[in-house]
Amino acid sequence: MSLRMALLTLISVEPRSGYDISREFDDVLKFVWHAKPTQVYPELKRLAAEGLLRQRGEGPRGRRPYQITEEGLRTLREWLTTTSADHSQRNETILRSFALWLLPPEDAQAFLREEMEYHRVRLRGMRALKKALDLRRPADRAALLGLEAGIRRLEAMTSWAEWAIDTVATWPHDADDPTR
Repeated sequence: MSLRMALLTLISVEPRSGYDISREFDDVLKFVWHAKPTQVYPELKRLAAEGLLRQRGEGPRGRRPYQITEEGLRTLREWLTTTSADHSQRNETILRSFALWLLPPEDAQAFLREEMEYHRVRLRGMRALKKALDLRRPADRAALLGLEAGIRRLEAMTSWAEWAIDTVATWPHDADDPTR
């Protein structure tokens, strides 16, 4: 998925500023797609220059909300119906789990406990967002699908971390050299 499609998707719901979008990436979309403000603002300008978005005046504190155009909606619908989803993923937690054999078990467990707590906190947040949805709104009904996927993924990661902590507890402790 490209950043431009993520931006068009967010703005298709309602006009949003770059600041609003950056907060959404940090609060809601972090489990799906990550984008830094330094990526968001230039892409918004490109989308506007291409006629996929238009700026709607200026809001409080100099915020510039963008609104999707008919061409932007057409582009978003085309993306939804003519391209296959990219299923590749990056997950640093899982990558690190492959290297945990290099640590003493107690350090590996400490890492896994941090991960478990991270996922639990995010899970509480996602559940709160789900409760706040107004399912009379079409965009919120669609958001339910994404939030539920996030909730299930976080539940799975929490369960995995619990299992991994217990599994690492059974590892022998070789204080001299874990690589042997």
